[in-house]
Amino acid sequence: MGFFSDSKDRMVEAVALPMLNNAWLKPFGHATSLKLDSSNKSAEIVLELKGEQTPLTIHVQEYNVVREPNGTFMVVKAVTTSREWMTAMAREYVVGRKLAVPPEAAGVMSRFL
Repeated sequence: MGFFSDSKDRMVEAVALPMLNNAWLKPFGHATSLKLDSSNKSAEIVLELKGEQTPLTIHVQEYNVVREPNGTFMVVKAVTTSREWMTAMAREYVVGRKLAVPPEAAGVMSRFL
């Protein structure tokens, strides 16, 4: 990863982490860490979930950002997690599906990812 890609990813991480927590995760817990690698279209997210004693780590090996007239979407192409059952569930219900990106995050994602 080059200097500019790395800087861009750190900037998006700083903006995206609070948005991720507020838009998607609030009812379930919160993300404590987000690491992006936009040149490889991958990410790592660490979550502290309500009722869980250990954090959950999610590794997104490949994603795409899709812009359509009705919004911006993230499509996860490959994922694993630190819990086998959650990996199976993510592959069944998340991989290949369009996840709506909140409008306040869509601009940042469209420009930088």
